[in-house]
Amino acid sequence: MGRGIAILCLVAGAVVCAVPLGLLPDVASALPTSPRVLLGLGAILILLGLLQLARDHRAGEVMGSFALLGLAVVTGWVTFFAPEGTVARVLPFIPTEVNEALTRLLFGVGAAACVGMAVLGLRRLFR
Repeated sequence: MGRGIAILCLVAGAVVCAVPLGLLPDVASALPTSPRVLLGLGAILILLGLLQLARDHRAGEVMGSFALLGLAVVTGWVTFFAPEGTVARVLPFIPTEVNEALTRLLFGVGAAACVGMAVLGLRRLFR
């Protein structure tokens, strides 16, 4: 089961990385996000696939920490640098401005949590 998930992550990461590299031009024109963000997400998926295949626990901890830091970078981009209207309106009974501010706040909390978990993992590694 773990090997299948690893292969799925590796293939999905390669497909996501192919979009900003221009190998899938039809998909690239339909996506409103930055190519760098897509490349980062693809790299994180590939890293998670390699994490599933890792036999050494120390290497797995390092790759897991880097994957968490990568997720923190992506969620931090959404929090601080995503253009207005990028975040979809989820709750229809809340005004759009409040909904976007709340979503950015939650993405920021997620970024902080990812950084905290990565620091704990790396700290455990160097003890």
